[in-house]
Amino acid sequence: VLAGGPGPDGKQTLCSVCSARFRAGHSGPPAKTEAGLFVCERCERTFETFAARGIHMRRCDGGAWRCGWCESKYEAKSGKGPGPEGPGTLCSACSARFRSGATGPPQVDAAGKYLCDCGRTFETIGALGVHKRHCDGGRWRCGWCECDAAAAQGKGPGPDGPKTLCSACSSRHKNGHTGPPEVNQAGKFVCDLCSRQFETIGALGGHKRFCD
Repeated sequence: VLAGGPGPDGKQTLCSVCSARFRAGHSGPPAKTEAGLFVCERCERTFETFAARGIHMRRCDGGAWRCGWCESKYEAKSGKGPGPEGPGTLCSACSARFRSGATGPPQVDAAGKYLCDCGRTFETIGALGVHKRHCDGGRWRCGWCECDAAAAQGKGPGPDGPKTLCSACSSRHKNGHTGPPEVNQAGKFVCDLCSRQFETIGALGGHKRFCD
């Protein structure tokens, strides 16, 4: 108990938390479970301490609120934000999309996963949001080997500027090469030192570190 406060029986007859309930119009302490946990009257969630329940109650709406776009409950999200219908009408993830110019929630596939324009899927809208910060919708291609960002394992500088080559080709560029490695008719990358063949440019790069 932090300090005493007024109650129905006079000054300093209740603890500060119960006194706050009394001043808000309550006529007694909150309900408790048989295990001694405090119960929220709005959503029936339980809490170890009276104070934890009080913090929860400041934002609890009894589970009635839904995001205007993805229809998620408040407790499933990290917060609320503005949307086309006004303040606090979207979850934080959808609100970020709204502020970025989107006019609705992201597309969801048959399995309920969130779809990015590049074709990748994500379990949560938050994970999709993190991915979208760096995604170019599948348009980027390495200036030398023409692989996409998903297969590049990173981007690096090339003769045409920053992040114009995949990490493997960028390493070749920094070592003085002027183009991608040789590819045979089967589409395999060929080592120019020993003529071994590799399925990927990354595998060729790993081999070249030790090839003499």
